[in-house]
Amino acid sequence: MFKLVQAFCYLATFLSLAHSAIVLPRAEVAESMMQFGYNPPRVNPDYCIGFQITYPTYPGQAYEAGSLQQIRWEVQPDIPHSPDIITRIRILNSTQHNQYIAGENITLYNVDNWGQVTFPLKIDDPTGLYHYRIMVNYPGTTVHCVYESVPFMVLQDSTKDYPLGGVNGPIPQPVVTEYPIVEGLTEVEKLEVRLSSG
Repeated sequence: MFKLVQAFCYLATFLSLAHSAIVLPRAEVAESMMQFGYNPPRVNPDYCIGFQITYPTYPGQAYEAGSLQQIRWEVQPDIPHSPDIITRIRILNSTQHNQYIAGENITLYNVDNWGQVTFPLKIDDPTGLYHYRIMVNYPGTTVHCVYESVPFMVLQDSTKDYPLGGVNGPIPQPVVTEYPIVEGLTEVEKLEVRLSSG
């Protein structure tokens, strides 16, 4: 009986460690990492304080696709739990789908308590509303803090043609193959006729 209880304890410990190994890593999986994956808005945990996007902050700004853009942020100096790195900056469209990753593993500060990053605005989709989503790491926590900017308009060049369906073009039509109708043959013989004609 003692051996059975001991084996059960070992199994429970192993399963607990296996579960914590699954829960603790921060690597994102599934749809949110896909190029056009969905990233729903979410409420940050209580420790997500002191970080603020300082540019862009005025709604209604418009930028040309392909132009160089900046995003700036500031961290309050005397907060109890300070962030240490920006893990990812994404550009999302108005339906919260990924469009472009502006940077990953970015140093939090350029000068004093603020930072910035400059990048090309590589948006191939139609003119529309987009916004930045910054994922910030607070050490010793299991969930990134997410901050989103005000929306801005990305303008495509109106003199260029944009293929329907994005850069990969439209979805091709399926090819339909018609097989001759063969009377009086077995199923195997019909299959042989189809294979020899195709």
